[in-house]
Amino acid sequence: PTGEASEYAENMFRAFDKNGDNTIDFLEFVAALNLVFRGDLEHKLRWSFKVYDKDGNGFVDREELRAIVEVSHILSVFVVNCNITLDEFVEGAKKDPWILNMLRLDMNPYSWVLDQKRRKSAHF
Repeated sequence: PTGEASEYAENMFRAFDKNGDNTIDFLEFVAALNLVFRGDLEHKLRWSFKVYDKDGNGFVDREELRAIVEVSHILSVFVVNCNITLDEFVEGAKKDPWILNMLRLDMNPYSWVLDQKRRKSAHF
């Protein structure tokens, strides 16, 4: 209701739109899927930084940080009164158990399908 979800979706779109043409072409789409399904923690954190660095200046500034804190609790590990670099973001995020858990979720659809089949067969 407050518009936060649409703003987050817009930030995600911007992070996936590598060439800035306001469309996600096939290669950008494939790169996004590759990041989600096969990306390691470091790549996912670097992409997350791009989502929150709205102006693309290489820092998450106070206003950008405030938007992150409003959406979740994840930046309790950061100093709030300065700009955060990509490296600081990655290092701080690696210390947050909630972030690590979210980024390590198994996004492999094949394993999800197998899990569903196992659950169904266990009920019979």
